[in-house]
Amino acid sequence: MPRFYPDLSEDFLNFLPEHERAAPLAAYYRRILDPDAAVHAPAARAWHDTERVLSEHTPKQTRLDLKASGALPSTPFMEAHYFANDCFMRPNQLMEEAGKLAGIPGILVQGRYDLLCPPATSHALAARWPGSEVRVVDGAGHILYDPGIRNAVMKAIADLAARQ
Repeated sequence: MPRFYPDLSEDFLNFLPEHERAAPLAAYYRRILDPDAAVHAPAARAWHDTERVLSEHTPKQTRLDLKASGALPSTPFMEAHYFANDCFMRPNQLMEEAGKLAGIPGILVQGRYDLLCPPATSHALAARWPGSEVRVVDGAGHILYDPGIRNAVMKAIADLAARQ
């Protein structure tokens, strides 16, 4: 984030008290999972809005509006739960055990400009998953609502269904 969006990175860190900035992800997880809405609501919104900027190839805004209000998105709560528990996997487990997926067809749809899950990751997984393929969508980021990603996912589903 600091490489591509330095101002956003600064906003993301400055949301936290100075003593929490050394480990911002852990601080955000703690805050998002806090039962007090006064603690979790602003943290969840800051997390969501930051992730949204990083997910879109051409985001409409690139700074956090810490005064934003409205319905809270659910994804920060789910993500914080998973990330706080290491996604319920040991480190490198997916890559180490990807060979077990042999015989299960898979199509990995990858945005060329995905800052959250870079293309190198999907290619590394496909190299370890026999029978899988990567389909890169140029001009797209991470978000499923990007028309190129959405269309590629729908085509991948149809292609997998046709193989059955």
